[in-house]
Amino acid sequence: MTRPLPHLISLGLTAGLFTVISAPALANKLDAVTQRLGNACKLRVVEQFDVSMAEARISLGATLKQSLDSGAMTMKDVKASGLSFNWAVDGKTAKGYCNVNYDGTVNEFKQW
Repeated sequence: MTRPLPHLISLGLTAGLFTVISAPALANKLDAVTQRLGNACKLRVVEQFDVSMAEARISLGATLKQSLDSGAMTMKDVKASGLSFNWAVDGKTAKGYCNVNYDGTVNEFKQW
């Protein structure tokens, strides 16, 4: 019975290490997807208003950001529904939101 014990401890350490490594990896992937989809929205703003990338500002809505940060919204959810971003143009009154699907297609662009 003493031989299997080191094997079980090793398995437990390996499983624990995998969990520690995979959580940040998933967070990094979500960050990368959020940035990619945000860039799609930003490009639409740049095209729509003929401004530079520096003049176009985008951000996740507060509730959506909180859902991503807390883990309530997962990568599966993002793949299914995409993300929504608020946008504004520096020096102009133009602002609104855009919805971007997981593939990076802006499927709704609204100004108010």
